[in-house]
Amino acid sequence: MPIVYAGADAGGHASFSDVALLKRMRRCGPWLTWLVSTLATQDRPEAAMGEDGRRIVAVDGTVICSPGDKKNYHILHTVYDVGAQCFLGAELTDRHTAERLDVCGVGKGEVRLGDRVYGRWRDLRAVTTAGADYVVRLSAKALALRTLKGETIDRGALCERAVTGGVLDETVMIHDAKSGERMEARVIVLPLPPEQAEAARRLARKKALKWGYTIGKKALATAGCLMLITSLPREAWPSARVLALYRRRWQVELAFKRLKSLIGLEELRVHDSELVSVWIHAVLLVALLIDAERPSAWREGPDSPRWAQGREGLFPSGDLSHCSALA
Repeated sequence: MPIVYAGADAGGHASFSDVALLKRMRRCGPWLTWLVSTLATQDRPEAAMGEDGRRIVAVDGTVICSPGDKKNYHILHTVYDVGAQCFLGAELTDRHTAERLDVCGVGKGEVRLGDRVYGRWRDLRAVTTAGADYVVRLSAKALALRTLKGETIDRGALCERAVTGGVLDETVMIHDAKSGERMEARVIVLPLPPEQAEAARRLARKKALKWGYTIGKKALATAGCLMLITSLPREAWPSARVLALYRRRWQVELAFKRLKSLIGLEELRVHDSELVSVWIHAVLLVALLIDAERPSAWREGPDSPRWAQGREGLFPSGDLSHCSALA
């Protein structure tokens, strides 16, 4: 729109002051939001991943700050299609709105990937209620986990067993204290490589020192492992495949990096929330148009032979060497 106004002014057809231009830009917010949501939800057949043809999406949010006070920031909540390598949807909120695993709506049959922040009863229940599945990184304390017999699960003990015996894949029950509901899930524990595990333990000790508490042996064992919780069935999705799948979540982090470093997502010069929304949705629109013009990830992507329909699943051999960078 600013280009149109600049062209009109240069051609002598109309003249706009800076204030008038800002007012018109502010009113473009809903229109740009509609364009982004419409373009992002276009059907992309190449998004299918694996022999079951399910859409794999990574959910994540990123902080965007206006100039000046960094405490007054916005959060861009996104859904990123791992197969098509593009954004499927985005929501912009203020800092008071929590991240949600069901942001932008959950499609039936999807598999949603999320980091620790999404390990909450409300998020996991929303995904399964919509007929989808999740793979979420599990923190040391989030969720009330019990065995099928109702016994409380000691996560530190699980991690110690994994360090000794290798990858664990346990069936658990998630309990919701408010409603009393229960939900079955799987906990997968992968011991990290020694160097990564030691780095994670050093970070845990540093946090303990900063906040003035003593970190225990089991907490250190938890820090040295990757814990995932998932609703995917064990028969079709063995632990090796789930771990390899979760590694794909990093694609959304790389997408954020491209938006910020190449397209200028964080180059905000305004404080007005409406103008912030206009800028961010304009950047997202540019990114979606670039995605629409580039060659299909299904045909050209370097990993497409492994993802093609009719072939075996992700890393069917059970090789976990692909998971070394999970931390």
